[in-house]
Amino acid sequence: MESLSTGDPQVKPLAQRLYGAALGAIMKHLSDHGSGTISELAEISGVSRPTAQRALAELAQLGLVEESAQRPATSGRPARAWAPVVGTRTVLVADIQPARTRVQLSCLTGRVVAEHTIDHAALRADPTAADLPRRILEQVQALRAGSELATGSLVEAVIGVSGVVSSDGAVLLSSRVPELTGIPLAALAREVLGLEAVLVENDMNLRAVGELHSGVGQGASSFIYLTNHEFHRPAMVLDGALWHGAHRAAGERDILARTGLISLSLTHDGREVPYFAAAGLIESGQLGPEWIDVLNAQLAAVIAVLCYPLDPELVIVDGGPRTTGAEAITDLQSRLRALTPGLGSPAWSPGVTRRT
Repeated sequence: MESLSTGDPQVKPLAQRLYGAALGAIMKHLSDHGSGTISELAEISGVSRPTAQRALAELAQLGLVEESAQRPATSGRPARAWAPVVGTRTVLVADIQPARTRVQLSCLTGRVVAEHTIDHAALRADPTAADLPRRILEQVQALRAGSELATGSLVEAVIGVSGVVSSDGAVLLSSRVPELTGIPLAALAREVLGLEAVLVENDMNLRAVGELHSGVGQGASSFIYLTNHEFHRPAMVLDGALWHGAHRAAGERDILARTGLISLSLTHDGREVPYFAAAGLIESGQLGPEWIDVLNAQLAAVIAVLCYPLDPELVIVDGGPRTTGAEAITDLQSRLRALTPGLGSPAWSPGVTRRT
């Protein structure tokens, strides 16, 4: 992760980020080594014993760890030890895209149990497949049934879609996957998967939530999450919570491009390429590194427009290693400051970083 943060560090956000990192380090150590004492876990995570105890208590509440047999000590009382809970608990994640659905079953410890890609073309070509959402979910259920998972181990299904999603998980509008529009997807998933805990959310919002809870957005009071390689559908976190807007359509439909506020093409040395394809072409080597400057010139303008009404603490840009590496992020930050002269000092300009 390459990160550039502007402004003086604030104690509370920094402490929250460190605590989030400690939770991850503790869980990884227990998963890799089977057990650990509070002293060991405090040392490997870089926090105090009381903080390590608090982290263990939270992980125990989530059902991830439990106190195990005490370790004998050379002197004094035996040391308390902790270990992962026996038995695999998993989460199913399905990302429904226009041409395919990517499915992943993962343990709560982070281990991926199974992955699969469902081709929508094959489902659409079947004349009996009038209900694409149901057919997708039936294939998801087949993947789940064919995995190594024990019955009852799945604790939640999380489904990401491109579009506007109601609070009860119905897809109000999906221009990229029109078959989803009007479908009560959460209710349908509960029926097909036989699982009560189902969350359906906009795909970009889910990415932002991931950054908020376990990525570079930990502890940030507000941030914007967007990509540099597809239509700008920014997700926003305000006051530590995901912002959906009055109609739950915040950041959706790529209004910036539709209104003409940004150009749909980039030009350099007489060559013209689609704006939203440029980052991918740079990453693949089909465009040279000089195109990063061209890409960043427009991306900085997009970020400046988004930051103008929101004044976020952080902007998280999702992209590949070439277009969101340290040098590219430094250039993007510099361009953003130049576009916001009234807010361009380090004390006011938002931090810009790449996603984890």
